Amino acid sequence: MKTKQWIINAIIGALYTGITILIAPFAFGAIQLRLSEILNHLVVFDKKYAYGVTAGVFLTNLILSPFGVYDWTLGVGHTVISFAVYFILSKKVQSPVKKMIINTAVFSVFSFMIAIMLLLIGAEEVFWVTYLMVFLGQLITMGVGIPIMLKLDKKIDFNKKMQS
Repeated sequence: MKTKQWIINAIIGALYTGITILIAPFAFGAIQLRLSEILNHLVVFDKKYAYGVTAGVFLTNLILSPFGVYDWTLGVGHTVISFAVYFILSKKVQSPVKKMIINTAVFSVFSFMIAIMLLLIGAEEVFWVTYLMVFLGQLITMGVGIPIMLKLDKKIDFNKKMQS
């Protein structure tokens, strides 16, 4: 990657962390609406944005998460695995809207990894409820993010920013 692409990804990572800090009470635990997850849709425009988003998830979980090492590994793992599956499933899809729908579905389904964290801290009885709540939070956040990111792309042109 070029220096400019690293800088853009550093900004994305910082933006992810900053947005999460602003809504921290709603960003962790069984019920979460992490608005910064909207940034996951940046990969629709260029795969290289995955670096910045993943760095943002790691930094955010490192600084803020009450779940420590579990969130550092499972939270970041959720992001990395979701991006990998999204890249595979969307390989032949051209429409940005369809790509974002796939991305939303993948991140929502794989949110079971966040619910596993509660199993590891001894809250097995609430796994399915937690998975449902995190799934719905992810679905809502990223679903709402689709028109937002499409509108921002018309103004910013995310692909062009990463390429130039």
